[in-house]
Amino acid sequence: MKANNYTIKQTSLFLLIILSIFSTKTFAEKTIPTEARNHTISGQIYDAQSRQPMAYATVSIHQASDSSLINGTVTDNSGVFNVSVQNPGKYIVKASYIGFETIFQDIEIQKNEKQKDLGRLHLKPAANMMEEVTVEGNKYAMDYQIDKKVIHVSRQHASLSGTAVDALQYAPSIQVDIEGNVSLRGNSNFTVLIDGKPSVLTATEALEQIPASSVKDIEIITNPSAKYDPEGTAGIINIITKKRSLNGLSGLAHANIGLDNKYGADILLNYKTDYFSFFISGDYNQRTYPGSMEKDSRFYGDTSYYLLSSGERERQRERYSFRGGIEWFPDEKQTISLNGRYGSRKSDRISSTEFTEWNSANPEKYEYTSEETGNRGGDFYSLEANYIYQVNPKHQFDAQLMAYSREGEDVSINRLLTQSGSIQNAQKSMESGPSTGFRYRLNYKRPFSKAFNIEAGFQGRYRDSKEDNEVHLFDTVSQEYILQENFSHNVKYLRNIHAGYGLVRGEFKDFGYQLGLRSEYTYRDIQLTDIGDQFTIDRWDFFPTTHFSYSINETNQVMASYTRRIDRPHGWYLEPFITWQNAYSVRRGNPDLQPEYINAFEVAYQKEFGKHAVSAELFYRTTENNIERIQRVYRENIVMNTFENVGKDISVGIELMINVELLKWWEADITASFYDYRVIGSLDDVEFDKHSLTYNVRMNNSFRIWENTTIQLNPAYNGPEVEPQERESAYWDIDGAIQQSFFNKKLKATLQVRDIFGTAKYESFTEGADFYEYTLYQHKTPIVILNLSYTINNFKNNDAPIDALDMGGEG
Repeated sequence: MKANNYTIKQTSLFLLIILSIFSTKTFAEKTIPTEARNHTISGQIYDAQSRQPMAYATVSIHQASDSSLINGTVTDNSGVFNVSVQNPGKYIVKASYIGFETIFQDIEIQKNEKQKDLGRLHLKPAANMMEEVTVEGNKYAMDYQIDKKVIHVSRQHASLSGTAVDALQYAPSIQVDIEGNVSLRGNSNFTVLIDGKPSVLTATEALEQIPASSVKDIEIITNPSAKYDPEGTAGIINIITKKRSLNGLSGLAHANIGLDNKYGADILLNYKTDYFSFFISGDYNQRTYPGSMEKDSRFYGDTSYYLLSSGERERQRERYSFRGGIEWFPDEKQTISLNGRYGSRKSDRISSTEFTEWNSANPEKYEYTSEETGNRGGDFYSLEANYIYQVNPKHQFDAQLMAYSREGEDVSINRLLTQSGSIQNAQKSMESGPSTGFRYRLNYKRPFSKAFNIEAGFQGRYRDSKEDNEVHLFDTVSQEYILQENFSHNVKYLRNIHAGYGLVRGEFKDFGYQLGLRSEYTYRDIQLTDIGDQFTIDRWDFFPTTHFSYSINETNQVMASYTRRIDRPHGWYLEPFITWQNAYSVRRGNPDLQPEYINAFEVAYQKEFGKHAVSAELFYRTTENNIERIQRVYRENIVMNTFENVGKDISVGIELMINVELLKWWEADITASFYDYRVIGSLDDVEFDKHSLTYNVRMNNSFRIWENTTIQLNPAYNGPEVEPQERESAYWDIDGAIQQSFFNKKLKATLQVRDIFGTAKYESFTEGADFYEYTLYQHKTPIVILNLSYTINNFKNNDAPIDALDMGGEG
């Protein structure tokens, strides 16, 4: 522990020294008078054919020496633009708009020239028709890069309200089940980043905290490079949020309301000057999902027990958050930012279930009613500081430090009632405790030539959490809940991870490469303070990565990659004591769990032809020390859920995506995933070898009825899945939406309907040596939500030109 604290102090001191050096440099440069470093470039953009001014045309200023981006803006309603640069010199002015030919103009600004008026600049219409250009601007639903694919979600009106979970359901490689659980290629162990940065919350909580209306792009990184944290077996989902760097005030506001107590709102305001940018945002969201549940449980032994149950279940999710931040641009090379976030989340579970119970020794049936309530949630906050020194986009140093804290509380009450309504037995389980920590990152990248570039850095994270677990049983005599000392525990959890990484990348004509190596040191300590047990890990791990690309020609590209990753078990997977989930189910962790190690290979091909594109991706993935949820009989008719390493799993498959324009008013994106999943190992000294062919097919249709009216219809099919003990059934569903724009597209109304025909479901069959369980759960459908979106001032997103200036977060 002393060595561990010493490492933390060293890291913090080193980061402070780095920030101090660059801050000193910043203030030294700031001694140049502001007036001497501020020059304004102005002009007016006109349509060369109609001779009318063009609103929302994009104007960007580039350094003449290396074409690096300096600043940019869009024109106002009169076609006028004003954009500033901080130093005299030679620049290139670029003006563009969808459907018009881009123009470039070389200019030179003298030292004493405060205003550079370019007069009228005329854009000529492109050769193809405007309606065709509109389709062209929306063509690329997915872009391939050497280590990731980028999904542009702005067209998905069916997911405009709700959270990022709703937006993800239309992304390739992603599956979202009826209960909102997200998996990446069938695996729920993935990492979530927000604008390239880790979240304070868990992956699922983070996705539920992001309003879908604020999502710009989704990056799917199934084979991350050594630069990224290797945590998570399936890869990384990076959510890129909407933001702009236009001078002045801009913003977005959304509000939504739906059936069954669903409503929410969010607002983002941004104000930018030449040297500063301020933003503030707030959001609130409540979602209620009523549904029904059926279960058939059988326990085999000398005496066999049978349990039938059915009833209603309701899940309520409520959250709100506030964010704010400031960026300072002391010159064209440096950016210093500070931002913070505060929020709260709450998830309630309410169910009423009718039970029928009997056994082979006594066939008389007994009927009970189980009432279960639970709530989980707590407050959280984070504070983050960033520094960037950028010589050009490929040569920069950046540093990041984030501190966070989150409170957590989970209370569950289960009451088993007789037919007369009296309590037969009941228990209350409580888990609570804070979690605090910090993360840091130092990263440097530099190009030496087109064929050789380097990137290297350090990353670290420290987490310290405490948790109190209590179990209370109901005393039918005193009519009170009595604390059970034997089932109550106090846990301290410490995890400290430090990593160093390096990458080399480059291009030789049509060939691109990226090679990386990451090394991580992990120290983890779990203490059960009430009984004195301790479980410690002190280990080094190494993670190599390779990525290659080859451009056959302008419309054909091939990519290949290999990565090694790790998935460390969650804290509650490791807690070695019993926690009651309900009257017939308990949970116990396993402190002897080993982390999973993943080896992943991928080959991808992309072909563009005209306005269409086809991509195919082959993948092969193996997981060592495979962690699975295991069910066993705890006693009589009670199931115990735990976790174990059960051998390895193998996934091999292909993903296909087709973007086509079927008609001028009908566009479609078709995605399909087919893979064979095989799990091999032993459980309770019994060898097993199971596999299943899993497939998911999705078709997103967009119909442009009129200029301001769009209809979407999105059918999907999700194939069956298999695990060592469990098999999940297939299901299909159809979502739809209609969007209408008003007031020059500043106001948009979207009516979305999910699971139109009520066919989505969760159906599973679980079997062990001495038990069998069938489960069926369905939401109340259809889910209907009306969303209103209003663009404030010049905040231009979905309808901006495709090459509009966007200096948002990089994934």
